[in-house]
Amino acid sequence: MRRAAQAVASVLFAAVFLVFCYKIIMRYAAHDAVAWADEICVVLFIWIVFWANAFLVPDSAQIRFDLLYQAFGPTGQRWIAMIRALLIGGLLAAALPGVIDYLMFLWRERTPVLGLRLDYVYACFGLFVAASLVRAVCQIVQLLGRNWRRAL
Repeated sequence: MRRAAQAVASVLFAAVFLVFCYKIIMRYAAHDAVAWADEICVVLFIWIVFWANAFLVPDSAQIRFDLLYQAFGPTGQRWIAMIRALLIGGLLAAALPGVIDYLMFLWRERTPVLGLRLDYVYACFGLFVAASLVRAVCQIVQLLGRNWRRAL
């Protein structure tokens, strides 16, 4: 599955690169400002950012404030990781219904040049929230499993 997610991200990035190159060529060779190319690049970039962060960027590469975390030993670090996962998972679980509701509302709005429905444009954010919630739950289960094994 990771390879498939990498392939999707690679295709999206290649598409941004090709569309951007096309825009540059059209601007300087044909003196034509291709407005649709800007819009496609922005939409693809939005998808790249949320897709990669949902499915490719490991938890260890996320931004953390680990000054306090480093001061604890392994048991304390596990508990801090558990609290962090519970907070993030809880916030994402609380936000998910609102995110889905807003994404479903966005079908009414469209992009200015190509008229793409904004619910499709920002669907990647819903994927990001759902995947991050699943990641937090998996981390909680993994940390609980470690703590239960240590208690036995």
